[in-house]
Amino acid sequence: MSNVFETKEKGKSMKEEIHDFIIWDRSKHGYDFLLNYLKEKFQILDVYEVKWTKENFERNLRRFYGPTLPNPQKKMMQCGTGSFLMIIFLDPKPVYKFRKTSLGMQKTNVNVYDAKRNLRKVIEGEYPIHGSIHEKESNHDITLILGKNPTDLLKQFNGKWNGKIKDFKGDLIGTGGWKNLFDIFYLLNSTTNYVILRNFEEFPKNIISDKHRDIDILVDDLIHLPYMLNQQNVIESKENCPFVNIENKNVKFDFRYVGDTYYDEKWSKDILEQRILFKNNVYVPNDKHCFYTLTYHCIIHGASLKNYQLRLSNLSKKLNILNFDLNESDSKIKLKKLLDNFMIENGYIYTDSLKYRIRHNEMIRLAKVSLFVLKHEGLKGLMRSIKRKIK
Repeated sequence: MSNVFETKEKGKSMKEEIHDFIIWDRSKHGYDFLLNYLKEKFQILDVYEVKWTKENFERNLRRFYGPTLPNPQKKMMQCGTGSFLMIIFLDPKPVYKFRKTSLGMQKTNVNVYDAKRNLRKVIEGEYPIHGSIHEKESNHDITLILGKNPTDLLKQFNGKWNGKIKDFKGDLIGTGGWKNLFDIFYLLNSTTNYVILRNFEEFPKNIISDKHRDIDILVDDLIHLPYMLNQQNVIESKENCPFVNIENKNVKFDFRYVGDTYYDEKWSKDILEQRILFKNNVYVPNDKHCFYTLTYHCIIHGASLKNYQLRLSNLSKKLNILNFDLNESDSKIKLKKLLDNFMIENGYIYTDSLKYRIRHNEMIRLAKVSLFVLKHEGLKGLMRSIKRKIK
């Protein structure tokens, strides 16, 4: 979900972006200075005074910052646990360049990034403010806190800000469990690069069926997902539980990620890059990737072909695959040949092959994950992850 809006200036297409700044409870004395500073550079859309419940404040912080917050108690001491102010504003001419951040070098909107750094130097306190530095982060912040993505939030904006601060009482979306599947995918659509791999035709009305008792999702960022989905058991390392509480039911989410051995890494990237928004407002593979991932699932993963026979048949017609008949005795052999040709044409490798296993062996995978955790959570975070793995 993009928060970018197109305008035209001197015949050239310009992009406007919504961003946010948060000034925490213990630094609210700097609000007037921050607001006036932002007014000079950006267009203020709205200001909210957000009040989280005391019992969920730490949980909200943990979910909001994700794995980058190794010590929520320390953060609470720094920012306070009272209400905070959230300023939503529009940058009419964003400029993207690489900047060094706490997560390493990132491509950021330097207008907002530089403003954030300057404001932190002036406003007293230890990390007194939080601010989104790119489009993805503003989508994350606004949707999690206000329960509406920037696009929908903009629809409520009626022109120039009237100078009044709106009260907003409520914890992060999904706190205490999810009301329905709509809310989950509303959040994921705004924040996460994902596709539902299969059995998505009835989503989100029917969560699971007798034949398919879990939701299979491919993502490019597995580490932040438990925080987004409020999987507290996973976050707190109490158990490696892939369930998400929806409508007071534990629904299993089966996460696959780029670089695992489920599909070839290059193929996984292509699936995500070429994803489409399905009619029920969830992201799914395009028809070609859908046909061949289902084929791969049956031939390589060992899924029952009967469960996907109708779907594969319908997709084959869309893709103009000739002489396709799964009722023939040698249908699996023909299906494997189709899959072989597809894999060769696109440069994909079977993940059960020796070549792929050498390139993606477990030690290399663990080394990559360790480096990622070390970079994002520090040495203490890495040690916690190692202990969890051993356990």
